[in-house]
Amino acid sequence: MRAISAGVLALGILAATPAGAMQQSPEYVPTTDSEDIVVTAEREVLRSFVAELSQPNPHEDQIARWDSRVCLRVAGLDQRHGQYLVDRIAARAHELGLRPAAPGCRANVVIFVTRDADMIASAIADDHDLVAYYNNAEFGNALGRAELQQFASTDAPVRWWFVSHTADRSGRPIPTGGMVGSPGSRLQSAVRQDFNRVLIVVDAQQAQGVRFDALADYLSMVSLAQLDPAADTSGFPTILNLFSDRASGQAGPASMTEWDTAYLEGLYRAPRNASSARQQRWSITNRMQRELTPPEDGQSR
Repeated sequence: MRAISAGVLALGILAATPAGAMQQSPEYVPTTDSEDIVVTAEREVLRSFVAELSQPNPHEDQIARWDSRVCLRVAGLDQRHGQYLVDRIAARAHELGLRPAAPGCRANVVIFVTRDADMIASAIADDHDLVAYYNNAEFGNALGRAELQQFASTDAPVRWWFVSHTADRSGRPIPTGGMVGSPGSRLQSAVRQDFNRVLIVVDAQQAQGVRFDALADYLSMVSLAQLDPAADTSGFPTILNLFSDRASGQAGPASMTEWDTAYLEGLYRAPRNASSARQQRWSITNRMQRELTPPEDGQSR
């Protein structure tokens, strides 16, 4: 896996927001704002939620996920807030069965919190190797030119860019033109998509005043699942409405909702080498329906 560019990381530090600019305590204070949502959901609504969020790899028609270890770096926050953010995302990753990376690990998730989000995003986008612009075995697979331009130019409070790589069923990366040991089948592919790295840029000015614990869970979602930045989640209970709810004068979620955690559980339990993203979406929807349907009296899920 290619190491995150030191030059890009330095840019993030130079454009960093001053300590305390979030103006929020890093302590996590659970609330019931998002946890008392009635979670009985029709399957069609869940299917729409899954389809809206997920963004499959366009080259293999599969939804990627992390394999085992996630190594986080945060640029632009003081140590206290930065460590809280790392710990919160690591805890969410652990809930999904991912293992913590060893001290001194090479970062594969880098979060830039900056008052010059456009400059950082443009610097990232200009590093074609870093964003896997050529979609090759050494640097990984990513979305296309249009999506990269959108990443560089959007005015969204948070923007993200994922790179994955093609691996065989055991997780060994497959080089361009390489051979795989199984031809696959109608229900299973001979390959899978594993995340390689993710770069996240947070606009510190737009994030100012947002609850820090809520922001940490928002960043957890976009660190652990390749979500469509253009997804319309307004009709669903999700932490991804954090900024849009605030813009419309609503309180918004204070943490991941049960829909969010069920989606992540579904993603990380779905077949990794499924024959198509459609099959994976079906599996995620099934898992969410089981998680979000209250058990009948005397029965367990």
